[in-house]
Amino acid sequence: NGSQKTNDSTPSTQISKKLETTSISETLSSRNIRVAVVGNVDAGKSTLIGTLTSSSLDDGRGRSRTSIMKHRHEIESGRTSTATTHLMGFRHTGEPIAGRDSIRANKRKSEDEIARESYRIVTLIDLAGHEKYLKTTIHGVSSGMADYGLVLVNSRHPPTHMTQHHLNLCCSFGIPLIVVFTKTDGCPVHALKNSKEEVCKLLRAPDVGKKPFMVRNEQDVATCIGKMNSLAPIIETSCVNGEGLGLLRKILFALPKRRRHEKKLNRPFEFLVEDIFNVPGVGSVVSGFVNAGELSVGSTSTVYVGPTDDGTFLTTVAKSAHISRINTGHISSGQSACLGLSLKKDDRSKLRRGMVVLKDSPTSTREFDAEICVLKGEGTTIRKSYQAYVHILNVRQSAYARHIEIVNTNPLGLPPSHAAQNDDDDEGIVLRPGSRAKVRFEFAKRPEYIRSGMRMLFRDGRVRGVGIVTGIPLT
Repeated sequence: NGSQKTNDSTPSTQISKKLETTSISETLSSRNIRVAVVGNVDAGKSTLIGTLTSSSLDDGRGRSRTSIMKHRHEIESGRTSTATTHLMGFRHTGEPIAGRDSIRANKRKSEDEIARESYRIVTLIDLAGHEKYLKTTIHGVSSGMADYGLVLVNSRHPPTHMTQHHLNLCCSFGIPLIVVFTKTDGCPVHALKNSKEEVCKLLRAPDVGKKPFMVRNEQDVATCIGKMNSLAPIIETSCVNGEGLGLLRKILFALPKRRRHEKKLNRPFEFLVEDIFNVPGVGSVVSGFVNAGELSVGSTSTVYVGPTDDGTFLTTVAKSAHISRINTGHISSGQSACLGLSLKKDDRSKLRRGMVVLKDSPTSTREFDAEICVLKGEGTTIRKSYQAYVHILNVRQSAYARHIEIVNTNPLGLPPSHAAQNDDDDEGIVLRPGSRAKVRFEFAKRPEYIRSGMRMLFRDGRVRGVGIVTGIPLT
């Protein structure tokens, strides 16, 4: 009884604690913009993120970059190879929250401190720029649920083919772009002018189709915010002397949220697994993104995790949940969270990335139908039994094209290049760059959980085409 009394004597503190966590979870779902940062190898993506989150300028020798990098080989070579996320907080007024601790200058604030202090949060997703890591970058863009994309261009060199790929990647996922020219301090005028002209050419090209718009003051920010789907704002920044960073922060604060995850609350719970950890004393922990619905964790909340390699789901209990290192009992759609699962030893090894955690009626499938469009660009033809690597949200696996049917948008009938020599079989349909088709894909290795309506992207080496999952055949 005594313990009960002490608990009841301070209801106000409990209520304030509860209010604090609900407001934080609201900040982290409805007032949280996710921004993917892409660009060529030398564009300075990690440096820009390090400078924005720690709010202290770079020294031109990689100080900001090393403070946010994850692996030792990244710090040594200076190349990012994994997709990482970093929080940047704003107050009501739009003034950024300093990422450095006010007392100990060299200690960075942890995610939960930033989340507690801020009214509005921008999650910056740092992606790899090197061509070798292109598949990591594609997976980061497809599963990162980005609201906007920051395309960084080194102002001293004209954009490369990787910049072109990244622009195509954002456009094929329908992500609005902001172009940032980095390293403008000490940049020769003609080099900057040349880079700008090249980027404007890329942006005006028919497969991107954005109008470049130079942002030079705050009025320009207000102008371009409402027209983000047709304009591509261009900002010149430098992380060494801080030029243009204020404008970039203003734009990031003013950007409206594009994905409305709050509307998906009444859907069944769906959690996309991004990463898996084994925490001593806790057990298996999966981190990822709540795509739909809501879940209250505890000893009674039974969830299904899967699909495993044979297409079945593991039944388990979601014991606890964290949102950016803050313990919480309830997670809802639009948040990045971690779930602690109570799994047996032999079930732990079955966990992998690309799984989902569901509340009810789990299904898995080997085949799916999609309506695809092959991107223009250098490319091979696609015919039956073509194998590609498919990205659907957080699922990535190679798949075969089982059956192809061309969606004919041309009133004159098919051009002769598409049809087979003899029309009576299905074998000879060929897809060339620019053509649209309905394709039945089959996964090569294991069944996955997919719903119709999910965006897909397929590639073999480079990005080949995009599409939408239209249906799952009933087996």
